[in-house]
Amino acid sequence: MLIALQIENYAIIKSLQLTFDSGFTAITGETGAGKSILLGALSLILGHRADTSVLFDKSKKCIVEGNFNIKELQLEPFFIDNDLDYNDITTLRREISETGKSRAFINDTPVNLTQLKDLAQFLVDIHSQNNHLLIENQNFKIQIIDNFSNNTKLVAQFKHLLSEFKTLESELIQLKESRNKSLQEKDFLEFQSQELAEAKLVEGELEEIEKQITLLANAELIKSKLSASTFIISDKEDSILLNLNELKANLQSISPFNSSFEQLCQRVDSLIIELKDIDFEINTSENESEVNPDFLSLLTDRFDLLNKLIQKHRVHSLEELIQIENEINQKLFSFSDQQDKIDALEIQKVELQNQIHQIGSQISNIRKQKAPEIEKSVTDYISVIGMPNGKLQIEVEKTDHFFENGMDRVTFLFSANKGIPLAEIEKVASGGEMSRLMLAIKAVISESTFLPTVILDEIDTGISGDIAYKVAKLMQKMASDRQLLVITHLPQIAAKSKLHYFVYKEVIDNKTYTNVKQVIGEDRIEAIARMISGDSISESAKNTAKELITLN
Repeated sequence: MLIALQIENYAIIKSLQLTFDSGFTAITGETGAGKSILLGALSLILGHRADTSVLFDKSKKCIVEGNFNIKELQLEPFFIDNDLDYNDITTLRREISETGKSRAFINDTPVNLTQLKDLAQFLVDIHSQNNHLLIENQNFKIQIIDNFSNNTKLVAQFKHLLSEFKTLESELIQLKESRNKSLQEKDFLEFQSQELAEAKLVEGELEEIEKQITLLANAELIKSKLSASTFIISDKEDSILLNLNELKANLQSISPFNSSFEQLCQRVDSLIIELKDIDFEINTSENESEVNPDFLSLLTDRFDLLNKLIQKHRVHSLEELIQIENEINQKLFSFSDQQDKIDALEIQKVELQNQIHQIGSQISNIRKQKAPEIEKSVTDYISVIGMPNGKLQIEVEKTDHFFENGMDRVTFLFSANKGIPLAEIEKVASGGEMSRLMLAIKAVISESTFLPTVILDEIDTGISGDIAYKVAKLMQKMASDRQLLVITHLPQIAAKSKLHYFVYKEVIDNKTYTNVKQVIGEDRIEAIARMISGDSISESAKNTAKELITLN
């Protein structure tokens, strides 16, 4: 329940502090006095958006603060989930700075607008004079049934699954588009992969082939030079080995005379051993070296193939080419993996569709079951408030389409008079009939869905006389177990209230302000009399006002 409202620097309100009580509170005032401005300020702490246009004084910030008694609402889980301090008397505050920056608070803890709005939905329900236009909206009609049916949890589950379904559908579309693009290049990649696979690339192979080609291309020269070398070392008449052996013999013959000669002899002997080893290796290399034009041709072809592939794929080495081959194969593998993922998501999509359809069917069945109860309750109410022959019929048609809140299309059919066939409500109801009908619907919903504070903003448009009195009695009934704030221009309704606030304009220092005062006693009689006869208050109007108040 709203127990206090403070407004600073909002529209033409400089500063206001109001207190509220349980039950029925009427808010009255001349047209343009600022009744709707009060509602606009309250809307700020309920999470509605605002900008600097709300500032009365552009050099100061706007502050709207509301205190709510939430002791009986069992809202502790909300505060825990949002890491907020819980108080039985909870404060919602909104500040709009001079630059238009908005800040919101719950019990002095900064919150975002979503959090503010999420809490406010448990506290206040506002129904304005223009809400009857919503009757043309499918979602609003369905919301009426769901609020009456306490169906909101099931609908929330449906919305959650539908959101998952849409996300999955979007992912599937993207995957399929990607796959289709991939398929266009798949054949080319498979050709490249096969070409590289047939080449049997081996890391380091190119350098090795290059070495072999160099050897084979110079095989005759190499063999000739190796043969000449071994001839010099050992086969020539005055070969190196022959001369070294002669040198060794000379040194051996004089080694007894000096130890240094012996050392020289040993060193020459080492040369002879090393030279023989060199000679052996040269002989071996000569024997292994051969002129093989066929093998050279094969190596040259392989070398050309590898270089051609390197150039074709615009890389600089065989190692980079092998990396390209791996990337191509990985891409081809990903095509298969992509299709597997698409197949898995398609299965998941079907499963989600079945779940959504199942829950949608449950919701539809509940709506169809509850529709006759709403019809009867609303019809009973509109009969009481001046449409004894009025009748409401609700048609719930289940479709195969997934809408935002289920699978149903809902039609409200209405007839205000006996013998007149039912037709779509938005096409046949007059303004006054629509106001009374919406009030009846609001009364029915209020009975089934508890909200501590309900605000009705001039929904009595098009109503007068005895009907206004009956509407006032209905409002009294609605206020029996909740706080009901009614902005009204009808004296019959204002007279039935427990509290009566009067909104008025005053000019101070050539500036116009909106102000509010509680009227009691003679002031209240005068306020209601003014609603009856205008500024010129007659004794007759005063007497009528007294009678209306006494009838409470």
